[in-house]
Amino acid sequence: MQHRRGRPPPRHPRGHRQVATALRAAGAPPRAAGEGGDAMNPDHARYADWDSAYVLGALSPAERREYEEHLEACEACRRAVAELAPMPGLLARLTPDRGMALLDDDAEPAGAPRPELLDAVRREGRRRRIRRTRLRIGIAAAAAALVLVAVLVPLAFLRPAAVGETVAFETVADVPVTATAVLTPVGWGTRIDLDCTYGTAGSTDATSATGDGWPYVLVVVGRDGTQSEVSSWRAMPGATARLQAGTAVALDDIASLEIRTVAGGDVLLSASPD
Repeated sequence: MQHRRGRPPPRHPRGHRQVATALRAAGAPPRAAGEGGDAMNPDHARYADWDSAYVLGALSPAERREYEEHLEACEACRRAVAELAPMPGLLARLTPDRGMALLDDDAEPAGAPRPELLDAVRREGRRRRIRRTRLRIGIAAAAAALVLVAVLVPLAFLRPAAVGETVAFETVADVPVTATAVLTPVGWGTRIDLDCTYGTAGSTDATSATGDGWPYVLVVVGRDGTQSEVSSWRAMPGATARLQAGTAVALDDIASLEIRTVAGGDVLLSASPD
């Protein structure tokens, strides 16, 4: 087909390389690229929405192991887990009635947040900025050592699986609670497997209980003084809670683990890695 003189030929039907929405792959919504471009695992799209379920303990044991293997190679997901790590502790501050009210579309708008909640949000913002700074330093160090990768990667496959360190909690307050934790170093930080046993069904502790038990939170204290709430649960007399949690803090950088009350932040038990 000939074109008239003076007119440019028709543009390629692809236009400016735009892809029609209908042709995009179905699945999780796209996430924003990280600063400077993230090193992303090819399987990232499959696991992109698993971070919150992992932090909240909603994955099955098999899914949890699968996701942790993915975290070893996916920087974007490791950062997402680190950002969401404080979420269980923040959610634990909600009472059941308040949580149900937030789901009610007809509920009146809530008033101004409580000062203590605003303080907690500000503290968390500062902790996140510190973590992001550390992440940037770590990326720079990794780039500087890139020349060693060709030698070190084959050796990594010969290393045995990481062995967890078991720590026993010591009682700080007069409560009938005992706990142990297994701390396992992983590529993105430390995995925590906690067993917490409460007294007999007729026993009580120093805090008042409701019909839903006593709300407790597990806090990781870093050697630099930072504190992160990594899990929360409700204790029932005569029951044992088995929890899995994770933190972006490396095992060697953990100063202590603390089990605290949600209401007042009182430390009930404490443990320190060797």
